[in-house]
Amino acid sequence: MTLHETLDEPEFFGTPEQQAMAQRAWSLWALLKDDPRYSSYGRGVALAAAAADNIPAQIALARITGAGACEHIPGRDLPGRRAALEAAGLATDGYVSWTNTPATFDRARQRLTARPLPADLSLVVVDADTPAAVLAQIDAVTQACEVFLPNGAYMRGRMGPAICVAALDGAGRAVGAAASADPFHPASDHSGTCWWGMLSTHPERRGEGIASYLGAMALIEMQDRFGMRRFFTGIRQDNAASEALCTGFGFAAQDEHILVAIDPRHFAGGRVSK
Repeated sequence: MTLHETLDEPEFFGTPEQQAMAQRAWSLWALLKDDPRYSSYGRGVALAAAAADNIPAQIALARITGAGACEHIPGRDLPGRRAALEAAGLATDGYVSWTNTPATFDRARQRLTARPLPADLSLVVVDADTPAAVLAQIDAVTQACEVFLPNGAYMRGRMGPAICVAALDGAGRAVGAAASADPFHPASDHSGTCWWGMLSTHPERRGEGIASYLGAMALIEMQDRFGMRRFFTGIRQDNAASEALCTGFGFAAQDEHILVAIDPRHFAGGRVSK
């Protein structure tokens, strides 16, 4: 299904501010989706990579949608880019880029066999037929973890290779989730490199290995279904728990960054998501 076929009926998630941003980004993506300089996995529209002349484009993304990220920023270029965005009156939020290694898939498969989901939970892999109520439950658990769920067109796989997995308890409540998607244009230098993340566990169920199981499942599903072998995620520099989890999966920090430009008129707190 194409963007135009789904343009009038995507499901948007998150806080009211996040939903409003995702709606604006969805409309903008209809204009930019064929340009390999841009990327999206269903939350906002981003620049696929930093370039000396695309800071004005990032400023425009932030002002149009509320926030605009730039991926693959070399460490040496980060301070100057941040300064230019802040000089334009925007807030900034940043992540270190972590990418997988050849060990990732063996470690993910080992994780799935070493410690299954708790017996009271069932696994859901979101697809075109998943009830809206289930996605609403996933939205609830991701919001509880301050994580921003991409729109339904992506999570249902309508926009290209993507996986969203969740764990539901006996009452049908989602208690954990993880996701992955390929955000890049086929002509991009980064085509086939998939975003992976959104690992979330309900506060009442933490310590049971739910997030790591679902994260492993998302990696394996993307490999088995779509042949994807390259993944990245963004981690804040002070997030030791996420660093430890990603290290366990064979991910490694890179001297590259993801920098988000944020319009404070839309996000007064200076952050879009955790």
